[in-house]
Amino acid sequence: MFERFTHNARAVVVGAQEAALRTGAPEVRPAHLLESLVSGDATLAVRVLAGLGAPGDEVRRVVSGLTAQYADGLDADDAEALRLLGIDLDDVLSRIDGDLTDRRRPSGHRRLTRASKKVLEHSLREALRLGDGFIGTEHLLLGLVRSGDATVLATLAAFDLEPADVRRAVETTDRRAG
Repeated sequence: MFERFTHNARAVVVGAQEAALRTGAPEVRPAHLLESLVSGDATLAVRVLAGLGAPGDEVRRVVSGLTAQYADGLDADDAEALRLLGIDLDDVLSRIDGDLTDRRRPSGHRRLTRASKKVLEHSLREALRLGDGFIGTEHLLLGLVRSGDATVLATLAAFDLEPADVRRAVETTDRRAG
């Protein structure tokens, strides 16, 4: 599947694995893909976001802050409702992540969630739609935006960006380098 991915796009997927491992998450979520996507400065996706007023280091900071809030489909409202019942959502999620990691995952491998696999599928579709014969970081960015993931959309919103803004910026950028 990764034969069409550019070197940088492959590095994003590997980096997402490392981000999931580093945070103790049992699986690679779209937020890990986004965090990895903006971890370097030389990729087309990072340049597109920076041109829209969302520099990579700031995007990383925002996505890191939002990751806990939107883990496993739960958001800040869910966390507040559970807090009123005396339940700490962060504690529950970390226990679940730890239990799953201990029982089912080899120490260095994290599988992609269904949502992350969908991001990669959307990336391929975006590359085809744009007529590109490769999948680059810009296609991963479009795949993330198209996925509708709460963390991705909230990260864009933190910079007053809509998915359509990102799509337009990618479409008007020279995509030869990926």
